[in-house]
Amino acid sequence: MLVKQFKKDYLPYFLGIIIPAATSFLTIPVLKNILGSGNFGIYTFYLTILLIINSSFSGGVTQSIIRLQVDNNQRTFYYHCLLISFLVSLVLCIPLFVYILLSYHHFSFAILFIICLILANVYTSLLAVSQSRFLSTSSAISESLRTVIFLLLTILLIQVFKSVHFLLLIFISLCFSYLTVSIYLFSKNKLEINKFRIDLNGMLSVAKQIVHYGGYLVGWFFCSYGISMANRFILASHFGKENIGHFTASFDIINKSIVFVLYPVLISLFPLIVKAHAEGRHVEVRHLIKRLTLIEAALMLVSLVGFPFIVFPLLSKVLNTPTTTEYLLLDMEVIAGSFVWQLAMLQHKFLELKKKTVKMLLFIFISFGVSFLADLFFISYKGIQFGGIGFLCGGLVYLSIVMLCNRWGNRD
Repeated sequence: MLVKQFKKDYLPYFLGIIIPAATSFLTIPVLKNILGSGNFGIYTFYLTILLIINSSFSGGVTQSIIRLQVDNNQRTFYYHCLLISFLVSLVLCIPLFVYILLSYHHFSFAILFIICLILANVYTSLLAVSQSRFLSTSSAISESLRTVIFLLLTILLIQVFKSVHFLLLIFISLCFSYLTVSIYLFSKNKLEINKFRIDLNGMLSVAKQIVHYGGYLVGWFFCSYGISMANRFILASHFGKENIGHFTASFDIINKSIVFVLYPVLISLFPLIVKAHAEGRHVEVRHLIKRLTLIEAALMLVSLVGFPFIVFPLLSKVLNTPTTTEYLLLDMEVIAGSFVWQLAMLQHKFLELKKKTVKMLLFIFISFGVSFLADLFFISYKGIQFGGIGFLCGGLVYLSIVMLCNRWGNRD
């Protein structure tokens, strides 16, 4: 029963992610060619900061929305979560504004960065509301609209306003894309601002629930994205932000290609197993996760065997990256790391269901430490060919610890 429902929900998410995935793949080579490798490296550096902060903060809120909505009055709960997301975003703005201003010395860009972050946080919260209500089609449409609007508007603005700084134009496009799809999801979820009444006690209660469950997840997401992104900061410190364009283009398109296939598994799986777990169908949950784990492990082996002979030569031509052994090794590290992390995300669903977020935070913190040290050592002494080794090592450590914890828990 659960497997059948999963297949039914997976298809809309998978089909819906085709357009945003294809657009993301197109965005990387297009912007790299328009901006040049140097400016593309600067753009991805600041986009990485935005994604880390957005994903870390909103990750805790969005997972809380999906996990905790079964315990609350849904409509009131959703309004409170969105308001909390907005208010906390405002608090985050102060230190981020100072950092961006000091690092890039551009007041207008710092303001635009902050606006973009607030819109991104609100959008991801609305996306979680849609997922918790099984509105898979609306979620897919919103992601498609967001990526298409961003790419087309960015190209248009860069061509028309050639004298304006490229970062301003790109982040204007980001803001507009987030705003547009937020309005769309707000409407699709039948949320109405005029019907919302601020209940301080109710909002405080929801905030406590989010902190208790999702608060630890904020730290988890921060470390998680730090594992996949720390290599960029280490490379930038050694070679400069302008010289990491080839690396970020290669890393991003490989990782996104794998996420394109496997991420719909996670977003369609979680609401289903939350409902099944609440109904006591634990055997079905374990059976489904085990089945998906075996399938993803098989896909990883096939990908690693076929990549050097089939995909690598084509990818190098599309991205205009070197066809050297260094980049082949880097790409193989990213492939393995991407699959390992997806496997780890499947296995730690057992911890999420049991609300073991403290353990999750401890495990990811250990993995982050291993990943950072691996990146620091190998990039510093071996160069760019080991730019993905920390990403892979962190994933292996996290997957191993979580599987051991799950096995130990099943014995209790």
